[in-house]
Amino acid sequence: MQPENQNELDQRLSRLYAAPVPESFETGWRADIRREESIQIMKSTTPKSIWKRLAPALCALVLVAGTLWTGWLNGQTPASVERSMQPSANGASRSMSAKYAALSAEDMTYQEDSASFYDEGEAAGGATQLQAQSRKLVRTVDLTVHTKAFDETLAQVQQTLAQMGGYIENLYQYGETVRRINLTMRVPSERLDDFLASLEGTGKVTNRSESTVDMTTQYVDNQARLKTLYEKRDRLNALLAQAETVEDLIQIEGAIADTQYQIDSYETSQRSIDRQVDMSAVTLQLIEQEQTVVNPELTLAERIRAGFTDSLQWLGAFGRDAIVFLVMASPVIAVIAALCLVWKLIRKCKKREE
Repeated sequence: MQPENQNELDQRLSRLYAAPVPESFETGWRADIRREESIQIMKSTTPKSIWKRLAPALCALVLVAGTLWTGWLNGQTPASVERSMQPSANGASRSMSAKYAALSAEDMTYQEDSASFYDEGEAAGGATQLQAQSRKLVRTVDLTVHTKAFDETLAQVQQTLAQMGGYIENLYQYGETVRRINLTMRVPSERLDDFLASLEGTGKVTNRSESTVDMTTQYVDNQARLKTLYEKRDRLNALLAQAETVEDLIQIEGAIADTQYQIDSYETSQRSIDRQVDMSAVTLQLIEQEQTVVNPELTLAERIRAGFTDSLQWLGAFGRDAIVFLVMASPVIAVIAALCLVWKLIRKCKKREE
């Protein structure tokens, strides 16, 4: 093409681009742009778009919450709860009765007491003699002791009790981190004050209560009733020797049996009072006091290393809990995924029909 023709073509094209654009075209073009922008804004603010943005955050939140819940559940399993509620397995749970008194010696004592108090020839003056003797006082002591040396203190209490002629009636021990033991003991009344004084040196006594019950009146009344019953039994035995008919024999023997039953009951009550008077009851609750551990001052490097180790351990535990949670939630996740798939297929079918 010749240069002159080229220049002429350029001039014509420049006049073409320089021609003014019709106002109606510009107005319509700008309206189309604004309409498109509004459509895009509406699409970006629809619930569907918001849900797409929030869905990943909600899934992550559910995963974290479920993992933490799984970790808490792992620490609160029924087995661990049962172990925390039960006494320790290394002998911490045991309920036993240990009686160390010599039964034959007690029987001898009871027989001697009965002979001295219930002798028929001295029954009339029994009440007067008892009032002249020491009163029938029953002492009961309840103690709570805290100690740091739990095993040593328990051994010392048992040794002192045996040396003073006492014995353990019941023992119950429980607790893991803080051990506790309940002891019900019988201590000779004349050595009770010495035994209580020895307990004060074993630990810190935080609770102590003592009561004394005077059983003298009941003891005297029982003895008077026994005197009457003995006389009644003697009279019945005399009548039995004089009975002539079988009917009289049966009636008198029945009365003798009833009288003997009452005598046995009162004698048992008297022996029980004698035991309570001679052997005072002491209830001891021994509680282990936790040792206070003072942590030494750590250097900066040690603190960093300890923090890093703790973080790794926590991350490892978190990962394991996350796996457990995903396995636990897999049935629910599968059901939700199936429902979502069905919903999408229904929507596609509706669009094709339209």
